[in-house]
Amino acid sequence: MRITLLAAAFLLAACTSEPEASPQAPAPQTTVEQPPGKGPNCANANSSVVGKALGLRLQGQQETVDKTVTTCTYVGSGMPVEVRFTTNATAASFAKGKPEKAKAIEGFHDEAYEATAGGAETAQHTVAARKGKTQIEVMSPAGVEPSKKLISDLFGRI
Repeated sequence: MRITLLAAAFLLAACTSEPEASPQAPAPQTTVEQPPGKGPNCANANSSVVGKALGLRLQGQQETVDKTVTTCTYVGSGMPVEVRFTTNATAASFAKGKPEKAKAIEGFHDEAYEATAGGAETAQHTVAARKGKTQIEVMSPAGVEPSKKLISDLFGRI
């Protein structure tokens, strides 16, 4: 009887104790497919639109959404290509994300900048522009002018 009471007490304690808190994993990034014309998304910046504007052969794309930022990454030969849409952008958030050595592009949408990293053969250009509450950033080996053309085209699509 004493063993039965001990076993019952042990089981009761096990059932009423609080479980250990398990660490919560960060929310996974999601891949979302949306039809063109439904806001800033990779359907509006598909690989043929981006490749044509930048003069690059791009094959596929992957869309990653993290809160207010949608990133479109493209597969192709050579350097990586990325288009990033940021919603709810402000002049302050745009300035905060601007690289230290970036040069302002005057008269291009509400505000814009360009920056280049790497050497002559490995140059990676970043062009970003904000129009209202939307920011578009293009990172590619293409030059500034093709990136500006793409950004204007994308603003027209969203």
